[in-house]
Amino acid sequence: MTDKNTQEKNPKDKQGQRQQRKPWQKNKQHRYEPKKKDPEEIPILKYGPNNNFSKFREAMAKTALRDYGHLGTLIRTGQYYKPTEPDINDYDLDFDPHGINKASYLEDMKEYRKELLKMHENRPKLFALIQQYLSEESKMAARSTYQTMRQGPFESIITYKERFTVAQKAPRLLRCLKT
Repeated sequence: MTDKNTQEKNPKDKQGQRQQRKPWQKNKQHRYEPKKKDPEEIPILKYGPNNNFSKFREAMAKTALRDYGHLGTLIRTGQYYKPTEPDINDYDLDFDPHGINKASYLEDMKEYRKELLKMHENRPKLFALIQQYLSEESKMAARSTYQTMRQGPFESIITYKERFTVAQKAPRLLRCLKT
């Protein structure tokens, strides 16, 4: 009876034998490797004087270009990419007895329409990607800046127009992605 009690009290003993530690499990210490920062990681956009807009925009542009192709150029240029529609006059359909030029034209139109459809389908995804990395402060600041925009008493119409245009770009960019 005393043997059972002594075995239960000593946790290091297992059925009368002492457990042996592996040499790499010394005192149950773990070695943690510091995580290396992913260079393509998109930072959360911070609002205020110490914002990280340039880093955010660069990382967002790289990710958008990688994931959404031509649609991602919207981040870098601020303008929606429009693929060029094939011009029927470039295919010389009048002198095409075998229909090769007509087939080329139809194939190019198919590709053009596929690209437009793909870009249209990816708009909500890009919008969600941008929204995902905006801080709540950034969202609120963009709304309030645009809503409370007024011309100052000593501000010229030109400087006010420039300020208004800059404040108007961000919501317009996001609206164009939403639809």
